[in-house]
Amino acid sequence: MVYRIMVRCVAISLPLLFLACGIGAPSGGGSSPSSGPAPSLPTTKLKTGFNLYSPQQDVEMGRQSAAEIAQQMPVINDPQIVAYIRQLGAKLSSKAPGERFPYQFNVIGDRSINAFALPGGPVFVHIGAIAAARNEGELAGVMAHEVMHVALRHGTTQATKAYLAKAGLGVLSTIAAGSRSMSGTVLQGLGGAGANMLFLKFGRQAEQQADVTGARIMAEAGYDPRDMAAFFKTLQDQGGQRSPEFISDHPDPGNRIASINALLPSLPVSPNPVHDTQDFQVVKGRVTGRAPSLPEKHLARVGPSDPTRIPPDVRPQPPSASYSGFQSEDGSFALEYPANWKVSRTGEGNYIIAPDGAFAQADGSALVTYGIFIGVLPPLGRDLGSATTALLEQQLRDNPDFQVARQPQQINFGTRPGYAAVVVGPSNATGVLEMDTTYTTATTDGKLFYIITVVPETDVSTYNQAFQRIIQSLRMRV
Repeated sequence: MVYRIMVRCVAISLPLLFLACGIGAPSGGGSSPSSGPAPSLPTTKLKTGFNLYSPQQDVEMGRQSAAEIAQQMPVINDPQIVAYIRQLGAKLSSKAPGERFPYQFNVIGDRSINAFALPGGPVFVHIGAIAAARNEGELAGVMAHEVMHVALRHGTTQATKAYLAKAGLGVLSTIAAGSRSMSGTVLQGLGGAGANMLFLKFGRQAEQQADVTGARIMAEAGYDPRDMAAFFKTLQDQGGQRSPEFISDHPDPGNRIASINALLPSLPVSPNPVHDTQDFQVVKGRVTGRAPSLPEKHLARVGPSDPTRIPPDVRPQPPSASYSGFQSEDGSFALEYPANWKVSRTGEGNYIIAPDGAFAQADGSALVTYGIFIGVLPPLGRDLGSATTALLEQQLRDNPDFQVARQPQQINFGTRPGYAAVVVGPSNATGVLEMDTTYTTATTDGKLFYIITVVPETDVSTYNQAFQRIIQSLRMRV
């Protein structure tokens, strides 16, 4: 479950992520200082922008950045989903002109509609993009666009601009003279967030290039570029105050849909192009919950707030039989929790208590796959019933794929009157069916106290005893 309760975290701009990986400054076409000589990459003709980096440095940067992303984002390891995306990616990248980069395709367990590419070959597709595509052609359009960002070397072209913005054009003469003294990282050379903000996203010219060339490799791979245009139309229709991330990170170069359609007479579009396949529908069903859920073991559950960075494919340990005590900072409540769980403060009076590896923060939200949210909020309604309903509505806004399985019902919350309600839906991280139970009661000063238990449906029996022990141990200030 994703829950927004006064959580703040540092957001990393994916197009610039590779700048933060300790790569040396551009060497003027030589090999990466950290990797030694690299074999020459075969190439076909493609006009790219001015670039101080060598293609081999693109590859090295991309590899290091991809490894960092694997530690900071929920990379999906489900064999069926990953194999499908890699097969589709290989089909498209085989048609890409330019350097013959070692393209690699992976899936991020994020339901935002987005995809991104790193220098030298790595391409990442959010499960939200898979879910939003209506057919394989539309998904192929998204991936072809990202492949061409790699082929056109837009990432290191941006890095070149950023480096020159800080170092000045005078550095070109140093590079031309063959100097290898620039051993500091590009990010350090830029110095601060001011220059970084100028290059967080590709510009409209780069987007237009990726659209045009992406449409061409789509056609050459047997797809209809009109499906790319259709996907962009879907994103536009979903715009408004909350535009999909793909539109935000990939700005419209102007008349994007019309421009793609205008290209059609010049493209080798098959008279019988591929629009959809059964494989796509099966994979889409898996990520949307309309098919067997993603096995929990297939999520590499490591993230920026993971306290232990446990290895992929390892489920959290079951709740310990021994318990530790916890008291809130203001002393308003105290309880016991399994000794192998950890407490994380997410805001004033609000906490997450969860096993190692089951908690992360991203985009101002807290993500929990096993554990509890607990805390005190200002009154959300005129009485406890309306406040509970308001809290439940907030959960559903933050998790739009969830549904109410049990409406709020009155219960005895220890010695206090309270409410309990249940929502279910696919986990934002894993895709498995998750069951979240919300318990509420009122504090003596009229605030809303809540506990939300979070657990995959398949593990309810394993965690139920621990949840009940936590609730029964609760002591609130009178």
